[in-house]
Amino acid sequence: MKTLFFCLSLCVMAAPVAAEPRLVMLDVGEGQALLLQQGARGVLIDTGHPGMSRRLLARLGALGVKRLDYLILTHLHPDHAGGYFRLREAFPRTPVLYSGHPLPADVRPDLVRWVNDALAQDAHRRLLRAGEDISWQGMHIEVLWPEAFSGDNLNRHSLVLLLHYAGLKLLIMGDADAVVEQALLEQNKLPADIDVLVAGHHGAADATSAAFVDRLHPRLALISVNAGNIRGYPGEEVLQRLEKAGARVLRTDRHGELRLDLCSRKRDGRCVIRVETER
Repeated sequence: MKTLFFCLSLCVMAAPVAAEPRLVMLDVGEGQALLLQQGARGVLIDTGHPGMSRRLLARLGALGVKRLDYLILTHLHPDHAGGYFRLREAFPRTPVLYSGHPLPADVRPDLVRWVNDALAQDAHRRLLRAGEDISWQGMHIEVLWPEAFSGDNLNRHSLVLLLHYAGLKLLIMGDADAVVEQALLEQNKLPADIDVLVAGHHGAADATSAAFVDRLHPRLALISVNAGNIRGYPGEEVLQRLEKAGARVLRTDRHGELRLDLCSRKRDGRCVIRVETER
Protein backbone atom coordinates (compact mmCIF):
# COMPACT_ATOMS: atom_id res chain seq x y z
CA MET A 1 0.00 0.00 0.00
CA LYS A 2 1.36 3.40 -0.99
CA THR A 3 0.38 6.49 0.99
CA LEU A 4 0.35 9.63 -1.15
CA PHE A 5 1.50 13.02 0.04
CA PHE A 6 -1.98 14.54 0.16
CA CYS A 7 -3.48 11.95 2.52
CA LEU A 8 -4.65 9.49 -0.11
CA SER A 9 -3.69 5.84 -0.10
CA LEU A 10 -3.56 3.62 -3.15
CA CYS A 11 -4.26 -0.11 -3.04
CA VAL A 12 -5.84 -3.01 -4.90
CA MET A 13 -9.65 -3.18 -5.32
CA ALA A 14 -11.43 -4.96 -2.50
CA ALA A 15 -15.07 -5.96 -1.98
CA PRO A 16 -16.34 -4.85 1.45
CA VAL A 17 -18.78 -1.95 1.71
CA ALA A 18 -17.49 0.94 3.79
CA ALA A 19 -19.52 2.53 6.60
CA GLU A 20 -18.46 6.00 5.46
CA PRO A 21 -19.72 7.40 2.13
CA ARG A 22 -17.62 6.68 -0.91
CA LEU A 23 -17.34 8.04 -4.44
CA VAL A 24 -16.94 5.45 -7.17
CA MET A 25 -15.98 6.42 -10.72
CA LEU A 26 -17.37 3.43 -12.57
CA ASP A 27 -15.50 2.21 -15.62
CA VAL A 28 -18.06 2.73 -18.40
CA GLY A 29 -15.62 3.14 -21.26
CA GLU A 30 -16.61 6.07 -23.44
CA GLY A 31 -18.68 8.14 -21.04
CA GLN A 32 -19.02 8.82 -17.35
CA ALA A 33 -20.95 7.43 -14.39
CA LEU A 34 -20.27 8.31 -10.76
CA LEU A 35 -21.73 6.62 -7.71
CA LEU A 36 -22.04 8.11 -4.26
CA GLN A 37 -22.57 5.18 -1.91
CA GLN A 38 -23.18 4.52 1.72
CA GLY A 39 -23.96 0.91 2.47
CA ALA A 40 -26.87 -0.27 0.35
CA ARG A 41 -27.92 3.27 -0.63
CA GLY A 42 -26.59 5.32 -3.50
CA VAL A 43 -26.81 8.39 -5.68
CA LEU A 44 -25.86 7.87 -9.33
CA ILE A 45 -24.52 10.85 -11.25
CA ASP A 46 -24.75 10.03 -14.98
CA THR A 47 -25.16 6.59 -16.52
CA GLY A 48 -22.63 6.14 -19.31
CA HIS A 49 -23.85 5.23 -22.80
CA PRO A 50 -26.68 2.72 -23.50
CA GLY A 51 -24.34 -0.16 -24.33
CA MET A 52 -22.94 -0.02 -20.80
CA SER A 53 -26.30 -0.23 -19.00
CA ARG A 54 -26.18 -3.96 -18.26
CA ARG A 55 -22.62 -3.71 -16.99
CA LEU A 56 -23.47 -0.64 -14.92
CA LEU A 57 -26.43 -2.33 -13.23
CA ALA A 58 -24.36 -5.45 -12.56
CA ARG A 59 -21.65 -3.34 -10.98
CA LEU A 60 -24.15 -1.50 -8.76
CA GLY A 61 -25.36 -4.89 -7.55
CA ALA A 62 -21.83 -6.14 -6.95
CA LEU A 63 -21.08 -3.05 -4.89
CA GLY A 64 -24.13 -3.79 -2.74
CA VAL A 65 -26.37 -0.95 -3.92
CA LYS A 66 -30.00 -1.89 -3.44
CA ARG A 67 -31.58 1.55 -3.42
CA LEU A 68 -30.88 4.66 -5.49
CA ASP A 69 -32.04 7.77 -3.67
CA TYR A 70 -31.34 9.99 -6.70
CA LEU A 71 -30.31 9.69 -10.33
CA ILE A 72 -28.65 12.93 -11.40
CA LEU A 73 -28.01 13.62 -15.10
CA THR A 74 -25.46 16.38 -15.66
CA HIS A 75 -26.70 16.73 -19.26
CA LEU A 76 -28.35 14.60 -21.91
CA HIS A 77 -25.50 13.56 -24.20
CA PRO A 78 -25.65 9.77 -24.70
CA ASP A 79 -22.32 9.07 -22.97
CA HIS A 80 -23.72 10.64 -19.79
CA ALA A 81 -27.46 9.95 -19.96
CA GLY A 82 -27.90 7.11 -22.46
CA GLY A 83 -28.49 4.55 -19.72
CA TYR A 84 -31.56 6.40 -18.43
CA PHE A 85 -34.08 3.89 -19.79
CA ARG A 86 -32.47 0.82 -18.23
CA LEU A 87 -31.88 2.64 -14.94
CA ARG A 88 -35.50 3.74 -14.87
CA GLU A 89 -36.62 0.12 -15.37
CA ALA A 90 -34.38 -1.07 -12.54
CA PHE A 91 -35.26 1.80 -10.17
CA PRO A 92 -38.75 2.98 -11.23
CA ARG A 93 -39.36 5.32 -8.28
CA THR A 94 -35.95 6.97 -8.00
CA PRO A 95 -36.14 10.77 -8.42
CA VAL A 96 -34.33 11.92 -11.57
CA LEU A 97 -32.66 15.32 -11.31
CA TYR A 98 -31.47 17.33 -14.33
CA SER A 99 -31.27 20.92 -15.53
CA GLY A 100 -34.15 20.85 -18.02
CA HIS A 101 -32.06 22.67 -20.63
CA PRO A 102 -34.33 23.27 -23.66
CA LEU A 103 -33.16 21.37 -26.73
CA PRO A 104 -32.95 22.76 -30.26
CA ALA A 105 -35.47 21.29 -32.70
CA ASP A 106 -32.71 19.64 -34.75
CA VAL A 107 -30.80 18.19 -31.79
CA ARG A 108 -28.51 15.24 -32.58
CA PRO A 109 -28.10 12.44 -31.82
CA ASP A 110 -31.72 11.27 -31.62
CA LEU A 111 -31.09 9.59 -28.28
CA VAL A 112 -30.77 13.03 -26.67
CA ARG A 113 -34.30 13.86 -27.82
CA TRP A 114 -35.68 10.48 -26.75
CA VAL A 115 -34.29 10.84 -23.24
CA ASN A 116 -35.53 14.42 -23.04
CA ASP A 117 -39.03 13.40 -24.16
CA ALA A 118 -39.11 10.54 -21.63
CA LEU A 119 -38.00 12.86 -18.84
CA ALA A 120 -40.80 15.27 -19.68
CA GLN A 121 -43.23 12.45 -18.89
CA ASP A 122 -41.35 11.12 -15.86
CA ALA A 123 -43.47 11.64 -12.74
CA HIS A 124 -40.34 11.53 -10.57
CA ARG A 125 -38.30 14.12 -12.42
CA ARG A 126 -37.03 17.28 -10.74
CA LEU A 127 -35.24 20.27 -12.22
CA LEU A 128 -32.01 21.54 -10.71
CA ARG A 129 -30.48 24.97 -11.08
CA ALA A 130 -27.57 26.86 -9.57
CA GLY A 131 -28.16 27.83 -5.94
CA GLU A 132 -30.03 24.64 -5.05
CA ASP A 133 -28.61 21.90 -2.89
CA ILE A 134 -29.21 18.32 -1.82
CA SER A 135 -28.46 16.76 1.55
CA TRP A 136 -27.69 13.06 1.50
CA GLN A 137 -26.18 10.82 4.18
CA GLY A 138 -24.30 13.66 5.83
CA MET A 139 -23.13 14.98 2.47
CA HIS A 140 -24.05 18.39 1.07
CA ILE A 141 -24.34 18.57 -2.73
CA GLU A 142 -24.31 22.15 -3.97
CA VAL A 143 -25.39 23.01 -7.53
CA LEU A 144 -23.06 25.66 -8.97
CA TRP A 145 -24.20 25.70 -12.61
CA PRO A 146 -26.21 26.51 -14.71
CA GLU A 147 -27.99 29.63 -13.49
CA ALA A 148 -29.90 30.20 -16.73
CA PHE A 149 -29.97 28.95 -20.31
CA SER A 150 -28.37 30.75 -23.24
CA GLY A 151 -27.79 28.90 -26.50
CA ASP A 152 -27.96 25.27 -27.54
CA ASN A 153 -24.61 23.97 -26.28
CA LEU A 154 -25.43 21.02 -24.00
CA ASN A 155 -21.91 20.79 -22.57
CA ARG A 156 -22.01 24.45 -21.62
CA HIS A 157 -25.19 23.85 -19.63
CA SER A 158 -23.95 20.75 -17.85
CA LEU A 159 -24.67 20.60 -14.14
CA VAL A 160 -21.64 21.43 -12.03
CA LEU A 161 -21.79 19.96 -8.52
CA LEU A 162 -19.70 20.75 -5.45
CA LEU A 163 -19.81 18.04 -2.78
CA HIS A 164 -18.98 18.73 0.87
CA TYR A 165 -18.38 15.98 3.38
CA ALA A 166 -16.54 16.09 6.71
CA GLY A 167 -14.40 19.02 5.57
CA LEU A 168 -13.67 17.48 2.17
CA LYS A 169 -14.56 19.20 -1.11
CA LEU A 170 -15.19 17.31 -4.35
CA LEU A 171 -16.03 19.09 -7.60
CA ILE A 172 -17.85 17.31 -10.45
CA MET A 173 -17.74 19.26 -13.73
CA GLY A 174 -19.76 17.04 -16.08
CA ASP A 175 -18.87 18.22 -19.60
CA ALA A 176 -18.62 21.91 -18.67
CA ASP A 177 -15.89 23.72 -20.60
CA ALA A 178 -13.53 26.64 -20.02
CA VAL A 179 -16.32 29.17 -20.68
CA VAL A 180 -18.23 27.77 -17.71
CA GLU A 181 -15.06 27.63 -15.64
CA GLN A 182 -14.42 31.33 -16.32
CA ALA A 183 -17.98 32.24 -15.36
CA LEU A 184 -17.65 30.33 -12.08
CA LEU A 185 -14.33 32.07 -11.40
CA GLU A 186 -15.82 35.50 -12.07
CA GLN A 187 -18.77 34.72 -9.80
CA ASN A 188 -16.35 33.55 -7.09
CA LYS A 189 -18.22 30.26 -6.76
CA LEU A 190 -15.17 28.00 -6.69
CA PRO A 191 -13.29 27.14 -3.48
CA ALA A 192 -9.62 28.02 -3.30
CA ASP A 193 -8.58 24.41 -2.71
CA ILE A 194 -10.37 21.13 -3.30
CA ASP A 195 -9.59 17.55 -2.48
CA VAL A 196 -10.99 15.86 -5.59
CA LEU A 197 -11.72 17.14 -9.09
CA VAL A 198 -13.71 15.06 -11.55
CA ALA A 199 -12.27 16.71 -14.64
CA GLY A 200 -14.67 18.27 -17.10
CA HIS A 201 -15.32 16.78 -20.55
CA HIS A 202 -13.17 13.68 -19.96
CA GLY A 203 -9.99 15.73 -19.73
CA ALA A 204 -10.49 17.36 -23.14
CA ALA A 205 -8.41 20.43 -24.00
CA ASP A 206 -11.50 22.69 -24.04
CA ALA A 207 -11.83 22.37 -20.24
CA THR A 208 -9.67 22.37 -17.08
CA SER A 209 -8.09 25.70 -17.99
CA ALA A 210 -4.97 27.10 -16.35
CA ALA A 211 -6.89 29.74 -14.37
CA PHE A 212 -9.33 27.08 -13.18
CA VAL A 213 -6.59 24.73 -11.97
CA ASP A 214 -4.69 27.59 -10.36
CA ARG A 215 -7.78 28.44 -8.34
CA LEU A 216 -8.63 24.90 -7.27
CA HIS A 217 -5.24 23.26 -6.64
CA PRO A 218 -6.88 19.80 -6.65
CA ARG A 219 -5.09 17.07 -4.73
CA LEU A 220 -6.61 14.32 -6.84
CA ALA A 221 -8.03 14.51 -10.37
CA LEU A 222 -10.23 11.76 -11.81
CA ILE A 223 -10.79 11.34 -15.55
CA SER A 224 -13.38 9.00 -17.05
CA VAL A 225 -12.25 8.04 -20.54
CA ASN A 226 -12.02 5.01 -22.80
CA ALA A 227 -8.69 3.61 -23.98
CA GLY A 228 -7.60 4.57 -27.49
CA ASN A 229 -10.55 6.91 -27.95
CA ILE A 230 -10.89 8.66 -31.32
CA ARG A 231 -11.08 12.14 -29.76
CA GLY A 232 -7.65 12.04 -28.17
CA TYR A 233 -8.91 12.54 -24.61
CA PRO A 234 -7.44 13.49 -22.22
CA GLY A 235 -5.49 16.41 -23.64
CA GLU A 236 -1.78 16.29 -22.89
CA GLU A 237 -1.80 19.95 -21.87
CA VAL A 238 -4.54 19.23 -19.34
CA LEU A 239 -2.55 16.38 -17.81
CA GLN A 240 0.56 18.55 -17.58
CA ARG A 241 -1.45 21.37 -16.02
CA LEU A 242 -2.89 19.11 -13.34
CA GLU A 243 0.40 17.42 -12.55
CA LYS A 244 2.19 20.76 -12.37
CA ALA A 245 -0.42 21.89 -9.83
CA GLY A 246 0.44 18.86 -7.71
CA ALA A 247 -2.63 16.76 -8.52
CA ARG A 248 -2.45 13.00 -8.65
CA VAL A 249 -4.24 12.00 -11.88
CA LEU A 250 -6.16 8.71 -12.08
CA ARG A 251 -7.91 7.57 -15.27
CA THR A 252 -10.40 4.80 -15.93
CA ASP A 253 -8.63 3.83 -19.17
CA ARG A 254 -5.47 3.03 -17.20
CA HIS A 255 -6.69 2.24 -13.69
CA GLY A 256 -10.20 0.88 -14.29
CA GLU A 257 -12.86 1.59 -11.68
CA LEU A 258 -11.80 4.15 -9.08
CA ARG A 259 -13.18 3.96 -5.55
CA LEU A 260 -12.68 6.64 -2.92
CA ASP A 261 -13.62 5.95 0.70
CA LEU A 262 -14.15 9.52 1.78
CA CYS A 263 -13.17 9.22 5.42
CA SER A 264 -11.48 5.87 5.99
CA ARG A 265 -9.67 7.36 8.99
CA LYS A 266 -8.53 10.72 10.30
CA ARG A 267 -5.10 12.27 10.54
CA ASP A 268 -4.65 15.40 12.65
CA GLY A 269 -8.44 15.79 12.69
CA ARG A 270 -8.69 15.67 8.90
CA CYS A 271 -10.36 12.93 6.90
CA VAL A 272 -8.04 10.68 4.93
CA ILE A 273 -9.41 9.52 1.58
CA ARG A 274 -8.57 5.94 0.76
CA VAL A 275 -8.32 5.37 -3.00
CA GLU A 276 -8.68 1.93 -4.51
CA THR A 277 -8.17 1.10 -8.17
CA GLU A 278 -9.31 -1.88 -10.19
CA ARG A 279 -5.88 -2.34 -11.74
